[in-house]
Amino acid sequence: MDSRLSKSSYQNGKQCHLRLWHHFHARDLATPDDDAKQLVFDTGHEVGELACKRYPGGYSIAHDHKHQQEALEETRRVVDAATAPALFEAAFEHEHVFVRADVLERLPEGGWRLVEVKSTANLKDVFVPDVGVQLWVLRGAGLDVREAGVLTLDRDYVYDGVQLDVNALFKLHPVLDKATLLLKDIGGETREMRAMLAQSEAPAIAAGKQCVKPYPCPYYAHCTRDLPRPAHGIGELPSLSKTKRRKLDEAGIDEIKDIPDSFALNHLHQIVRTAVLQGRIQIHGNLREALAAIKPPVRHLDFETFAPAIPRFAGTRPYGTIPFLFSVHTEHDGQPPAHADYLHEGDDDPRPMFAERLLDALGEEGAICVYSPYEARMLRELAAAVPRRAKALAGIEARLFDLLPVVRNCCYHPDFRGSFSLKSVLPALAPGLGYDDLAIADGQMAAALYQRALADDNLAERQQTFAALRAYCKRDTLATLELRRALTALALPAV
Repeated sequence: MDSRLSKSSYQNGKQCHLRLWHHFHARDLATPDDDAKQLVFDTGHEVGELACKRYPGGYSIAHDHKHQQEALEETRRVVDAATAPALFEAAFEHEHVFVRADVLERLPEGGWRLVEVKSTANLKDVFVPDVGVQLWVLRGAGLDVREAGVLTLDRDYVYDGVQLDVNALFKLHPVLDKATLLLKDIGGETREMRAMLAQSEAPAIAAGKQCVKPYPCPYYAHCTRDLPRPAHGIGELPSLSKTKRRKLDEAGIDEIKDIPDSFALNHLHQIVRTAVLQGRIQIHGNLREALAAIKPPVRHLDFETFAPAIPRFAGTRPYGTIPFLFSVHTEHDGQPPAHADYLHEGDDDPRPMFAERLLDALGEEGAICVYSPYEARMLRELAAAVPRRAKALAGIEARLFDLLPVVRNCCYHPDFRGSFSLKSVLPALAPGLGYDDLAIADGQMAAALYQRALADDNLAERQQTFAALRAYCKRDTLATLELRRALTALALPAV
């Protein structure tokens, strides 16, 4: 087996040797990537291509990952020719570690600057080892690398709607000093990884923090498939402090039901423990009073948004949040709830038309139920984007009623399992209403599929995606409607 490492497999090995072993020997055990994960990959590719425009006259190594030797030879020819001011996807190898550098920039005073391009809008600590292994390989291969940095998007950049300024869009973070500190260990680490990969058996590594940090491991489901699952583990205690978690671990307690009466728990944790011990919902606040502020006609509102890495519309920034779909359910006494929605199907700025349709759908009076502060924030951003409708949108915001604090402050069901997300609360309080029958199951997937649909030339597939998006958003407002009804029923005095 070829145990040649890449910069990504080195990072896998840094996180967990078992993850790296699976990557080489049993890749089929990984959980398949979903649409949201694919969007991350696609975004990285798009940002990487745009970053190259910062280096006019740069040379892109043509050979792909399937032709590593040819890429190495092509890179050496271009470097030796000393004519290209920059190289993209330059290939180097040192001690069985093969890397492709996003950008190699020739410095005026001699030598090179290594640039790792990331599609995030901030520098993360985990990026430094990524640069470090490349620096180790490039210098080991004989290249005079004098500077190194991570190029990210700059969230302070505001697109004028006319022409992207690729120099202002990106921000370079020098990391040479931090990356250099890692060089002394990389050789030993890569040799240890390759020796581990030469073994026919997977290393025995128990699940732990490395399964999720710095990145969620695609083999987690496989590695934990046979582990016993607690009925209600201590992880269901919301925001449990590290100190208390450690004390419970040291006492060998992993089930909430086994926490002794003498163990100090905060008020919410006590409610959770009681709910688990009694196996039923706990009403620990005044639901009637909390719900009394909901004035008719009662409406239910949900937004779906996307956040393109590269700004598309005037006045937006990298990863600026853009609403593209809303759903509104309106309750009528004794009648089925009325539904209205709007999905922006064009690739122009959705916000002006979105604001108009939203104001039409919500009327001028009555409470508007939401779940979380997200809609309030989006209304403020929408008002800033469509200033001529700012006053009316502020009026909409003033009518919002957030059901999340009502649930958090007044009731807890064991089936919440420590989470107050709508998808956790809904099945417990309104059984039978879920998302399993829908093609789209969460907001991340909705955003990914919407962006894909906008670029899809197949009209039938595009409309199919739009219909699925509408169905998902409609389910969200039907969910808050049924949740309000369930909470109202719980608030009624027992007969």
